Formats: sequence, C-alpha cells, structure tokens
Amino acid sequence: MGTALVVGAGSAIGTAVAATLAGCGHEVLGWGRDPARLAAAGVRGDVVDLRRPDQVRAALDRLPDRLSVVVYAAGLFDWAPADRGDPEVWDELLAVNLAAAMRVTRGVLPALVAAAPSSLVLLGSGAARTPFAGNPAYVASKHGLAGFARSVFLDVRDRDVAVTLLSPGLVAAGAGLRAPGVRPEQLLQPADVADAVRWVVGTPPHVCPVEVELQPQRTP
Repeated sequence: MGTALVVGAGSAIGTAVAATLAGCGHEVLGWGRDPARLAAAGVRGDVVDLRRPDQVRAALDRLPDRLSVVVYAAGLFDWAPADRGDPEVWDELLAVNLAAAMRVTRGVLPALVAAAPSSLVLLGSGAARTPFAGNPAYVASKHGLAGFARSVFLDVRDRDVAVTLLSPGLVAAGAGLRAPGVRPEQLLQPADVADAVRWVVGTPPHVCPVEVELQPQRTP
C-alpha cells in the first residue's frame, strides 16, 4: 500500500488516522510535538514543532522519496471573540493551521507525485466554509486552508495526486469537548474522521473527493 505520513499523529484524531491507515496496510510515519504521544500512537515518529519552519524543513529532508498518502491532521484552536482574542495566540494558530500546512504540502508534493496515484488529505473544519462567533482566527485559518486545498488540487490533478479537504464538525476530542453546551456522546468521534480518511484514500484513481464534510447525525 505504500508509505503514509500523518502530521499531528499525537492528537486523538491523528492517532486514529494512523491506526486506520496501518490497518489498511500502509507503513505509517508520524509527526508530532510530544514524543510520548507519538509512542502511544504506535507509529515511527519524528518530533516536529510545526511553528518552527527550521524543524519542518529538517523533518521533510528525512522523509522517503515516495509517499502514497499524506494526512495533515495538526491544528490549534482558540475560543475567544475578536475583541478579546490574543494576537500572539492567533499568530501560533495561523502558523500551525495554515502556514505549516502550506509548507508541508510544498515539501511532500514531489514524493506524492513520484508515488502517484496518491492522496493528500488536509483536515479542515465546519469553519472552513461557515463563520462562527467566538473563534475568528480559527475560522480564518480554515477558510484559508480550504482555498489552498482547492488550488493545490487544480495544480496536481493531472499528475494523479488527489487532494481532499476533509471537514468534520465538532469532534469529541480536544477543543470540541470544550465547546459550550455540547453533549460529547453526540459529537463525531476520532474514529469517524479516520474512517472518512480511509474512504477518501481508497477511492479509485480516476476519482477525487475534493471536499468532504462530516456532521453528527443528531444536533449536539
């Protein structure tokens, strides 16, 4: 099945994605900031702080020349309205959610082209197309990622690299569990996102699910 890279493999969603891809027969590599979480994810990992371009460049240099799948599952969140948000926090959020995603994409595309047909999956959000009060920086980062993903698809579609923006609603992990008034049992689960990744990368080479949105069936 080839080699897969999961960026953000130490998160709940990233760990679920890594396990699912490994179960499909991929050799899975993982990036994350926390060595303990990478070890718990059960992947051969590389400790990378995505806020540090030098660390991203070094980790890219250590990747193999061919990658069949890359999943960018890293992300930061900030619950703060526009008049009370911390611009320093916003800088870090944009660095991880958008700037690093762009840098990683540029770095892995040659390996994805070499292994084509291949798949790049960028983890978006319901905020990629819908604005929400109380988290303007996150909304901005995901809107930016959505536009980037669509443009990258157009650049590489004729070289058999599928590019998918996978946008889940609230997930019972991380910031999703801190959303006001939600019922965790009715949120999406990390495994649901991983199953969607499996479906996306398993579509036939002549098909690209350019944008996939997941929502809980019941109102959280």
